[in-house]
Amino acid sequence: MNLSLGLDIGSHTIKLVELATDGERVGLMAAGSTPTPPKGLTSSAPADMQAVATAIKKLIKDAGAKSKSIQIALPESKVFTRVIEVPALSDRELASAIKWEAEQYIPLPLDQVNVDYTILRTAAETGTNKMEVLLVGAPKMLLEKYLTIMELSELTATGAETEIIATSRALARSLPNIKSVMIVSLGAQTTDLAIVRNGTLSFTRSLAAGGDALTRALAQGLEFNIGQAEEFKKTYGVQPDKLEGKIVTAVKPIMDTLVAEMKRALAYYQEKYKDDHVQSVLLSGGTARLPGMVIYLAQALGVEVQLANPWVGIARDARFNVLTPEGPNFCVAVGLALKTSR
Repeated sequence: MNLSLGLDIGSHTIKLVELATDGERVGLMAAGSTPTPPKGLTSSAPADMQAVATAIKKLIKDAGAKSKSIQIALPESKVFTRVIEVPALSDRELASAIKWEAEQYIPLPLDQVNVDYTILRTAAETGTNKMEVLLVGAPKMLLEKYLTIMELSELTATGAETEIIATSRALARSLPNIKSVMIVSLGAQTTDLAIVRNGTLSFTRSLAAGGDALTRALAQGLEFNIGQAEEFKKTYGVQPDKLEGKIVTAVKPIMDTLVAEMKRALAYYQEKYKDDHVQSVLLSGGTARLPGMVIYLAQALGVEVQLANPWVGIARDARFNVLTPEGPNFCVAVGLALKTSR
């Protein structure tokens, strides 16, 4: 039996999932979440990094996780991710070409970035003379900060990837009969978009607005303090019939921006793959669970929208049933654990 641990350090909460693999069977062994210390990952001060490490160690102990090797997620907004097309190349030719491609797409000197790539679809699979490649560039300073926190947490990081890649892995199995799905990860500070086609990532984009922006808009529109606005947001969400529609009116500019970007992503995909269209939208992240969010986006996009469920195909004891409604929050952690549990 192989154990694997996924850790998602969010701006508001830290999520942990440990999975066990025995042949084809995947089971949930441990899971939990805890508030992220106030400055979280925005600070590089030793005391703040130690605070995050202390929270992680306590979470692991409280959840009862056994593994010391861990997969970590990097925030989409701090990492450069792009699906690119390149001519059909050999492995050696592609390795050389990636450096040139990286210089085109990554707005930092390459000596400050760790660059990695994955072939998503070969030229034979695309039916053209081009192959699709996922290009990822992570700033070395960002990786060093995470590795320092892992060391302080007495853990060994065996891999790192972006949040949306982990989320895509967690959810690819939840809609086996649907060819193309858009994943919308509604976090606190960002909204990350991905389109998955036949289980393979085809598009990614990160938007600099999320749940915190909705809270600020609500505070400004209704003249609340941030604490009051957060409570009202969690209680009433984006339901148009609450408080005479004042909440929806206050957050409408933010929601309009997010919806416009989602529509742009859908239009881009439709233009690129004329024989296909996105059949469903899955919502993950904490903000996805706001009351009325599923209906709001379904009406705005004209596509079926549902909450993400990363627990599909994972055996769970009854003690974990409490996590069922929390599924959208745990997509990243589940996806990370699945990476090593395969």
